[in-house]
Amino acid sequence: MSDQPGQIRVKPRNLTARAAYKVPGNPDNTRLDGSVGNCFPGLEMDVRNLDRRFFPGLVFNAARVPLNPVPEAPKNSQGFHLVFVDYFYDPMLPDNSPEEWVQTLLEAYSGDVGAKLSQGRWFLSWVEQSGKRITFKEEDGTPYDGLMIWRFIRSLEHGDDKPVSIALERRNHEGIVDTEQVVLHGFRRQYRTEAGVFNEAYDPGELTQSLCNPWSHDFRDCGCHYWPSNHPDVVMAEVAHDDQLPSGQSKNPIEAETYLDWLRSDKSPSGNVAALNTVEQNRPYQIDHYQVNQMWSELPIVVEGRETGEVYEVDPEMPGVCPYETPEDMINDLKTRLAAMEMTLSLQYLYAYFSLADPETADTQKWPTLKDDLIFARRSVLEVAIGEMTHMRWANQLLWELEPEGYEPILTPSETLPAGKGKTQPRALRPLTAEALADFIEIERPGGFIDRAYAQCVATLEQEDLFPERRLYALAVRIDTDGDEHFLRFSQMKDVLAKYDTGEGTPAYLRPIKVGTEEQAKTALELYAKVKDGLANAYTLEADGKFEESQTFIQQVRDDMKLFRVEGEALAAKGIGIPFWTEGKA
Repeated sequence: MSDQPGQIRVKPRNLTARAAYKVPGNPDNTRLDGSVGNCFPGLEMDVRNLDRRFFPGLVFNAARVPLNPVPEAPKNSQGFHLVFVDYFYDPMLPDNSPEEWVQTLLEAYSGDVGAKLSQGRWFLSWVEQSGKRITFKEEDGTPYDGLMIWRFIRSLEHGDDKPVSIALERRNHEGIVDTEQVVLHGFRRQYRTEAGVFNEAYDPGELTQSLCNPWSHDFRDCGCHYWPSNHPDVVMAEVAHDDQLPSGQSKNPIEAETYLDWLRSDKSPSGNVAALNTVEQNRPYQIDHYQVNQMWSELPIVVEGRETGEVYEVDPEMPGVCPYETPEDMINDLKTRLAAMEMTLSLQYLYAYFSLADPETADTQKWPTLKDDLIFARRSVLEVAIGEMTHMRWANQLLWELEPEGYEPILTPSETLPAGKGKTQPRALRPLTAEALADFIEIERPGGFIDRAYAQCVATLEQEDLFPERRLYALAVRIDTDGDEHFLRFSQMKDVLAKYDTGEGTPAYLRPIKVGTEEQAKTALELYAKVKDGLANAYTLEADGKFEESQTFIQQVRDDMKLFRVEGEALAAKGIGIPFWTEGKA
């Protein structure tokens, strides 16, 4: 007998976990398996509402012992109270079922038993499973509190070999049982389907219907410490169709990164002023409790952090983009153009990063805001350069997933880049001048060459008959959508840095660097070569499924990149730019 343990497979139990992209709507912590889900009103859901339908065809409520009952109130009103019989469209009780117990229940509900249960107040008297019966009364006959019964109901097991019997009793106004019990036989409901979603027996809103009254009033001053999943504190404004990018973000980079107070009282465009830093500062401009209660249904729906007043569309298709004719065409394009182009862009952006002046040396007497703007610009360019390196890695992953046998790492920069309108331009190592920035914006423009190129990959990989593995589609989507962020970053930099370019000499935000010689940048180029070798080894190992072994090279690359950044700064301080390539040589 083999000593090797059997293979363990992890099967996702909800559909949103299987999705190849982040499903819009509520965040991850509102899923059933990620919810706080306490059984008292106040958080994301009330799990007692699951058990109100534990027995097919019946709906209960867990009634508590009244704290201060009025004299005319019915006696013994606590327990598992039958609200109504609900057997129509119950997925456990299809009318064409061959199961005898199903037909027996349907006959009872539609006949004398159903009519009897519709008269008076009925409560759960006992449940029985696997030969064990639990009666829901104290020794003196006092009915258990509803929450106590609920805990017993939670312990019932589901399964075809776990039948459940229940008894219902009717209590009159004095709390006395005044007729014979009704006994029913069936099975406990399984609350989630095999796909991991809620059973179709539950109506929309049923799992939250017993929460705070109303929840909108309660969260008025709870802030993010209590309502993190249901109450957004700050949001992005809705963008008019004429002013938005394909991603839904505003074309205006300032508006695209301005967060608004969701509870602001002025919902007009003139009221779209950036949220202040503290609750106390925002409070005078927010709606009050009585206003929340009156207009809670008018508060904007927020999807992916943005207010939306219209029908939400996921990933609108880019016009004129068709799949590649064959998968081989896409693989060839990734090899010869796209992956190499990501390498070129990352190096061009790195060169532009080193051309930006050191914020600590900025002339703040002449330019009081220059230091802060340089910090912003340097961080933004570096983030975009790192983003392109990530895209290069993802493009390589697409290749080793699509063509595992013949995969070779693509780390050689391309010699040309798109220039708009179907034209190309030679690669170039340039400081971040206004002209270079304009070219970068054009390269990253939504709907431009790069965006359309990856949109074509997305259109190809979403053909499930050819590519059943959805992670490949997800990779292409991530590369495609990241371009909007890069476009916004460069557009914002253009607005921020323009005031420092007077047209006389080198702009105040730049260092006067020129491409150095290989001898001048020897140390930097040696580190660059080590980074490329490390990435080639890491990608090759990952392509072979040797992920742990690849981490050694990934860590080496990270360490070398830190040293490379220090060396690049030292060279830039001397006016020397790193010669990542010379013409005819990668």
